[in-house]
Amino acid sequence: MRANGKLVEKFRVVADRRYVRNGKALASELIVIDPDTQEKVPAHEAVEILEHYNYRLMDENGVEVKEEEVHYFAVKQDGSEEEVSPFERSNEISIPEEHWVPATSVNGFLYESIYELFHPDEKIARRLYEEAERRLREDKVGITTWSWGRGFAQYYAIVEPIIKEGRFVWLMKLTNTKAEYQHMMEIPSEVKVPIRKAPTLQVLPPVQALVVTTKAKKK
Repeated sequence: MRANGKLVEKFRVVADRRYVRNGKALASELIVIDPDTQEKVPAHEAVEILEHYNYRLMDENGVEVKEEEVHYFAVKQDGSEEEVSPFERSNEISIPEEHWVPATSVNGFLYESIYELFHPDEKIARRLYEEAERRLREDKVGITTWSWGRGFAQYYAIVEPIIKEGRFVWLMKLTNTKAEYQHMMEIPSEVKVPIRKAPTLQVLPPVQALVVTTKAKKK
């Protein structure tokens, strides 16, 4: 990013602050000094940039509590509370046969992240390849759930293989969002010539090149 010809970088800055100790608010006075002139700079003219930061848990009185002391509650429809536990971290990918579905059934999901699944052992790699061939032949992908165990975030894990240039790998795509289209339009009876406009910057290879490559590799 540039502005007025100079490089621009986004920083975390402090918009407001407060100090507490044992649940009691503390008064503070900030003195800012110019290192070159030793001049005192008014605090409202200085921007405080966060180079390092961390988080602490505090109760409603401002008293710090430990993470193991915290209990989680969910509010039910009748307004009552029910104690719940965060998700544990997933440690294996298990997909029953009935959870292998046609690849087209997962179209429209927005993937948050994609991970490669592989193994250095040749025997295990052979088994993975045999399974990859089978699923590609059936045009199916596996669906399971996944959590990193850091709270209440859980994802659908879409598992599928890819084979490219004589090599293969399994992919795990994590998602919890599916695109919802709210402005679908009726197809007009007559298609008009589109208005010409200035071209956008070309940063990807032409789509036609990808289509030709894909057709050539189909067998």
